[in-house]
Amino acid sequence: MKRILINITVLFLLIGTFSSCKKKVDAEYLNPEKTATGSLGKLLSGMYLNKRIHPSYWDYYTFIMPTLALYTQTVGTAPSTEMYIPSLTYSEGRWTDYYAGSSGTDYNYNGPGIMSNYREMQTTYAALSASEQAANLVFLKCAQVVLYDQTAQMIDLWGDIPFSQAGSQNTATRDISNSPFQDAASVYDTLITGLKDLNTYFDTATLSTVITKELQTQDIVLGGDLSKWQRYANSLRLRLLMRISNYDEATAKTEVTTMLNDPSAYPLISDNTYNVELQESPSGLKSDLYDVFSNFSFGPAYLMDTLMVANDDPRTAVYWDTNASGEYKGFPYNGTTADYEGGGYATYDSATFYYNYNLPGVMFTASEVSFLKAEADERWGLGTAQTDYETGITQSVDFYYGINQSHILRSGSWSVLATPSSATITSYLEQSAIAYSGTTTEKLAKIYTQKWIHFFILQAGQSWAELRRTGYPVLQYATATASGATTPPVRLLYPSTEQLYNSANYSAVSARDTRDTKIFWDVN
Repeated sequence: MKRILINITVLFLLIGTFSSCKKKVDAEYLNPEKTATGSLGKLLSGMYLNKRIHPSYWDYYTFIMPTLALYTQTVGTAPSTEMYIPSLTYSEGRWTDYYAGSSGTDYNYNGPGIMSNYREMQTTYAALSASEQAANLVFLKCAQVVLYDQTAQMIDLWGDIPFSQAGSQNTATRDISNSPFQDAASVYDTLITGLKDLNTYFDTATLSTVITKELQTQDIVLGGDLSKWQRYANSLRLRLLMRISNYDEATAKTEVTTMLNDPSAYPLISDNTYNVELQESPSGLKSDLYDVFSNFSFGPAYLMDTLMVANDDPRTAVYWDTNASGEYKGFPYNGTTADYEGGGYATYDSATFYYNYNLPGVMFTASEVSFLKAEADERWGLGTAQTDYETGITQSVDFYYGINQSHILRSGSWSVLATPSSATITSYLEQSAIAYSGTTTEKLAKIYTQKWIHFFILQAGQSWAELRRTGYPVLQYATATASGATTPPVRLLYPSTEQLYNSANYSAVSARDTRDTKIFWDVN
């Protein structure tokens, strides 16, 4: 793992200053430049600048739209022979950004690695005195939540990954060593257990005035609010427990029951004011995705036509722009290249997505929590599934209209869209295809489908994971002609650099390194 562990230039970026974007990102994120060099608070800020957390052109253009959005059918795509063979170069980039990151001044293309950043924080923390460690522990705990979130996403893409021994070059010894791959299920267990401990920490931690002020300055997502960090940790734990619930239902049911039956001890992201989002700073850190949506412009027919338009979904206007004829018309899954080139299909909404510099980096939302609760309610009789299901939809509507209403436009002028009225949302909830009715299987299908609609392209990784876990919505795919790759894979292949630079450890997982080897929680 010599290439993925830590690029030394990233180390200088992290310990150095972030001066590559000074006068822009620094000024607008309360100037972390003014903190001590190599401080834990500054390193926490750096984690958010990873280009797989904030909406970067590179992530969307090379990975989200041509791979994840294609597999989840949240983009209309022209057919091709190798459409289901992801670029190994671009997927390696996703892998490298988790471990090492890359240096540079443009955060559309570069940013600190998640693992490298965290290891550097551990090293910085270890060098402190006992009293300083006690005071500064909160920075490490917040970073741990982000690390766990991103680690789970890596597992969901690849399965077994290097974890506990990864990042050796950012430890105190600055040692370079190859890291073994760890069993994905065991790493998930580590994350689930660790998040429970983090709930206790955030519930009981007390901070000095100095540390409180620094955390508020450096925590550019949650503003140093420990109650929000507690909600984030618990909501992430709920996600991971439900993710393994078909693989180890007994554990998931026991732990989720404990959480949902005691909301005061396990507070969750219960409404949109607690959402975990990286808000942009458009003159410094901006979601300039115009070129992305210029190349991946058409909406898919099943999502747009069959699910949204046909059922008067109140999110239709905030998701899509009509075609030149004023119609919401999506590109069909089995459309031809000629159809695609002929155009005439609806596109992503201009003000919400296309021209919006202020599209947030979405880490967790209340809507997802509500749908997770609804699933647990329905399967295990824990609460009122219909209430949580309908709440999830309402929160999703509010969330997307909030993005539209906070847009900062690259160019052009579009009116802000008003949030649909309660009556409009109620009417949608009463549509026969949407109403919470039917058998348990039918109700769960509605929960899963609504969560898929909510994830959309902003959380495409979560969308693909849940699509594989639940099997919903039931999608039809065009058949590619490439041998052995006629349909989407169920996991990504490891980067070639692992085979080259970490060959001994790669050999232990090489037999499972196929596009058809399911992630452990995928037991459908």
